[in-house]
This record gives sequence, structure tokens and C-alpha cells, in this order.
Amino acid sequence: MPGFTYKSYSFVDKDPIIDEIRTLYNEAGVNYKWIERESGVTATTLSNWFSGSTKRPQAATINAVLRALGYKLGVVPHGVPVQFRPEEERPKIRHVVQMAKYRRTRHG
Repeated sequence: MPGFTYKSYSFVDKDPIIDEIRTLYNEAGVNYKWIERESGVTATTLSNWFSGSTKRPQAATINAVLRALGYKLGVVPHGVPVQFRPEEERPKIRHVVQMAKYRRTRHG
């Protein structure tokens, strides 16, 4: 079954949000360990995203990384241009997700 194609991307290959996050990551001038500290998302996860090992990251993980970089994941109606506030007007968002508290452990 062929994947949904968006512009030059095929979701079978990878989710295009990975490239968007890579651009924001590069522009921020931070490293994987900084993202890990600020978001709770491991450096290994980021490496897997950017290397192509991970094709479809989880929404909660995407949101945690975006919030650490000062962005917010949102939904915009198709055909409506996205308007960003100038850098000086953007609020500084700091959000740390502690994924460990959501993991279930089995005691045997």
C-alpha cells in the first residue's frame, strides 16, 4: 500500500516534521544533551530521528522537543498561511516531560 505523499515526502519513508525539527534544532545552536536535559527526550532518540532510523516519532516526543526549543505544536486549517510572531515577541516556553512516570514497570 503506497503511503500518503506530501510535497516531496512519502510518509512511508519518514514524517516530514523530522526535517522541520532538525531545522529548528540547527538554528537554535544547541546539542542533543541540552535537548535531553530540557525535554526529557534522550539524545539517542534525536539521533535516530535525524539519521533516519526512526520514521514516525510519537506526538508526545515531538511536542516535548518543540517546547524545549521554544515552539508549540498546533493545528492550522489547510490553506491558511501560518503567521509567526517576531522573535522578540515569542514567549520563552520551558516544558519538561518526565516520561519515566508514564512507563509501567513489571515486578515479578
